[in-house]
Amino acid sequence: MARKPYIGIKEIYYGEPITEEVTPSKLKTWLGTATKVTNSHDGSYSYNQDDPQTEDYINELTGKPYYKDVTSMGNKTIAFTMGEYTYEDMVALCGGEVIKDEDSTSIGWEAPTTPLLVYKAIVAKTKTGNYIVFTNAIIVGKTNMQSKNMGLGVTATAMESGVAGVSDEYRFDGDSIDLSL
Repeated sequence: MARKPYIGIKEIYYGEPITEEVTPSKLKTWLGTATKVTNSHDGSYSYNQDDPQTEDYINELTGKPYYKDVTSMGNKTIAFTMGEYTYEDMVALCGGEVIKDEDSTSIGWEAPTTPLLVYKAIVAKTKTGNYIVFTNAIIVGKTNMQSKNMGLGVTATAMESGVAGVSDEYRFDGDSIDLSL
């Protein structure tokens, strides 16, 4: 059991999928390479896990269940809306291209012309200092309207890592990750 509860959100990071087992020191290293989300619109952050899919086995003689089989685990998602974001954030989370002027200054974004799959690792730090890590999440990036703001909405669904020994989700007590070193 965690020493501190997992309450709220304080920080969000995204970056390349994590391909090795996550330890506190490896998470610290990964955070140094990740992009920190600098603005999450008030009230738009959420963590949800769907109920698992189950199958009931019914006793035909009594009509009552005698066994329940879990056939698949429920999806885990982290969602948030970036109220302020860059065109580079849009490319990283939605695809497409950054439009630049003759001085190579980013001046716009061009949407992708074909559907694509975007995979990122997502790390959320709670208000109590704990960490939730999705090592490989499929990202749905889209425009979300929040309080009249056209924000960059992100839904990250944890997927199998595809690497033996690497889980789809890790949680760490924040005290185990010394970011000051």
